[in-house]
Amino acid sequence: MTATSLVRRGMFVLAGCVAMLMAPGAYGFQQPGKLEVLKKARASYYSLKSEGMAGFECDMTPNWASLLEDQRKANPEGIDAAIARLKQLHFSVAVGADGAAKVSHNEIAADNEKMAEGLKQVYSGMEQMTTGFFQTWSVFVVNPPLPDLTTEFNLETGAQYGLSYKDGASDVVTVMGRDFAVQSLTVTATDFVSILNPRFAKTPKGFLMNAYDADYQGAGGKDKTELHVAIDYQTVQGLQVPQKLGLKGSYNGSPFQVEVAFSGCTATKQ
Repeated sequence: MTATSLVRRGMFVLAGCVAMLMAPGAYGFQQPGKLEVLKKARASYYSLKSEGMAGFECDMTPNWASLLEDQRKANPEGIDAAIARLKQLHFSVAVGADGAAKVSHNEIAADNEKMAEGLKQVYSGMEQMTTGFFQTWSVFVVNPPLPDLTTEFNLETGAQYGLSYKDGASDVVTVMGRDFAVQSLTVTATDFVSILNPRFAKTPKGFLMNAYDADYQGAGGKDKTELHVAIDYQTVQGLQVPQKLGLKGSYNGSPFQVEVAFSGCTATKQ
């Protein structure tokens, strides 16, 4: 699993997202009991890698009316015109076997420099939001959200499991229930601290993350982000891929929210 810094800005009012996650640390000898717990925990999750996913592609449609709901209250005619223009945009995303996402889009003509600059922010915000989401999502859905078996880690047992290890210079702490469902994941780095609280649907093939809450704070108390994400799924070529993404939260006190639908999806297997 690879450490990532996630999403900072979004479309029009979307001004940030989240930073996280984790990766294999140093190699070392593991006690058999610890390894057995980790093996069972890793086997408890739905994994697109185990399902043989080579990649998938989808069209993406943002809910512009929802995104610009507050602005519309002050200027309904202007925002309605902006929404009509924004609906001419067509976004798509290609997700690779490792969960990395690449966003593509058309470009529409701008009436003036101010509109051209606004459209650039829309393009950039949509790309950052989407790639950031898939960076977090892939840690839980492409691979199990736990270190591989060669990573040196500490394990505490009790009413819950507490798993800790190093990711380079960062400290990673994962708390799991006795059913191996991750309850929280905390990454402490030199320039940020992030806390992620996932929620899962139980499927015949293991836990599938369908929501998460995240808090991110940069060094010195800067860049505070609160994020709440809900994910609906669809089956494409036998694989579970997102169908709808609902994202809301705040960035340095400024609220944002957006909904994105994924349609026309195709998937390939290895």
